[in-house]
Amino acid sequence: MMKKTILVGLLMVALSLPSIGLAATVGSIAETQGALGKFSLGLEYDGVFDRDMDFDKGSYSINADGFSDSGPIPDPGDSIKDAQFESNRIFVKGAVGFHPNLDVFVKLGAANVDGEFKYVEPGFPDEKNEFDGDWDFAWGIGVKAKLYQSPGGLRIMADAQYLRYKVDGDIDIDGVDLARDDEQEALDYGATSATFSYDAEAKIEEWQVALYVNQTFGNFSPYAGVKYSDMDMEVDVDIAGRFDGVSYSEKSELDFEADDNFGIFLGTDIYLIPELLSINIEARFIDETAGTFGLTYRF
Repeated sequence: MMKKTILVGLLMVALSLPSIGLAATVGSIAETQGALGKFSLGLEYDGVFDRDMDFDKGSYSINADGFSDSGPIPDPGDSIKDAQFESNRIFVKGAVGFHPNLDVFVKLGAANVDGEFKYVEPGFPDEKNEFDGDWDFAWGIGVKAKLYQSPGGLRIMADAQYLRYKVDGDIDIDGVDLARDDEQEALDYGATSATFSYDAEAKIEEWQVALYVNQTFGNFSPYAGVKYSDMDMEVDVDIAGRFDGVSYSEKSELDFEADDNFGIFLGTDIYLIPELLSINIEARFIDETAGTFGLTYRF
């Protein structure tokens, strides 16, 4: 079966309920601040319910009392498939107008990720690898621009964003914790005693560029458009322990990238206090299944 050193490479990730999905919330608010120096402050909950990922590459290295070895993941003839990830994120978003038609914004908050993939080795049952990520710090930056506005108030808008975060997590192989799985494998191969522990970390980077139309009707400001999004995830796992008095260490790395890049989205800002306080609801499809809910106050 796949070397447990490799199995550690399970990854997570993905997007959020209310705000971004491996791509970020476009609205909240959909239009620009409208003047130099004007700014807004908001809170958004972003959920990515499902994003398919492709395995890119992987590697491992081991050391046991002076003996060392390294190689690719997966082993020749094996494969990694059916990678899927989901994520929850909570951000405080601050935006400021640098021009009537241009905003710059920053997102600060926390994110978690969960994910799974299958390790396939001919002649053996597929191994299900699962990653259960913790919450950790996340940040993002972006720009929003109004490209055109018709006499009737129809706006053509553009939005570009970058998001980055990393989280620690636990790994299960077919429902068994990675350390316990490695200990059992050592015993199965003849060891009389084995004790292992591990650290697993996933690093996520996301990019998104969107083009959309938006118009305000009373207290509603609906929008819809298309976007290009991408995501890279790197999972690093360090295993350490002993079997029959022999010290053992292993490092593995697995890289994943987004399966689909083009998507569509639609949403609306709803002003509770005209031009001041609004809520945002948004949904995103095709490249990801994700949604957002946000609250924004414009100063």
